[in-house]
Amino acid sequence: MPAMGRYEGYETLDIRADDRGVVQMTFNRPERLNAFNGAMRYEIRRFINEFAEDGDGRAMVMTGTGRAFCSGADLADADQRPWPTGAAEPLFTWCVELLEVPKPTIAAVNGVAAGGGLGLALLCDIRICATDSRLLPIWLKRAIHPDDLVTWTLPQLVGYGRALRWLYLAEDIPLDEAVTSGLVTEVVAPEQLLPAAHELAGRLAAGPTAHIALAKQAVLRNLLREPTDAAMIENWGIDRGRATEDFKEGVRAFREKRTPQFKGR
Repeated sequence: MPAMGRYEGYETLDIRADDRGVVQMTFNRPERLNAFNGAMRYEIRRFINEFAEDGDGRAMVMTGTGRAFCSGADLADADQRPWPTGAAEPLFTWCVELLEVPKPTIAAVNGVAAGGGLGLALLCDIRICATDSRLLPIWLKRAIHPDDLVTWTLPQLVGYGRALRWLYLAEDIPLDEAVTSGLVTEVVAPEQLLPAAHELAGRLAAGPTAHIALAKQAVLRNLLREPTDAAMIENWGIDRGRATEDFKEGVRAFREKRTPQFKGR
């Protein structure tokens, strides 16, 4: 059997890359509101690894087919394989991989994002919602422990008390509160959702993505560190950044008073 090429062979995800380096990953089980079964769990983790290693992929947009972003776990499907793990690896290590992927990631949330679907959106760097989106932390309403790293991402984004209130009540998060709390960056009309996400992704893909990766890593590492630790991590990133081609191009472009042409190297 011939080896699969870039982003080939997926059954539950639709993946398309454009010439700007923007990769759109779309959950593609619309008949089940894009709920993930065992096959989708394996394909999501495969995609995260493939995107991270894709030298041409510079930014990612995550969205869903049809009326939903992702409605969480498909408890009725026959394929109940858990998330793939390695030896002695925690069940949700894939969440850390998505959170830390060294490229900008945007969740374009169309329709419902419930349970694990909401968790997936929170693992992206930026969230844009449509006016008909629903953000539903449903876990405790079903007596299921919150997962998909939401016990870390949600309080980091909106604070301890608000996160626990939303998790306890397990009700729709009002979109206006989602924006004012910083959970979501903007809410747009449904027909503007993907254009808005791709416009932003294109701008980020055209930037110095090696430096974006270093900045992202520094922000994540510094969330729970002392200021002195943050200074050392920033110094580490600065030293690595100065060794890149994009750093030299940025300086040249400034001196020559032109727009820099970044390559992500």
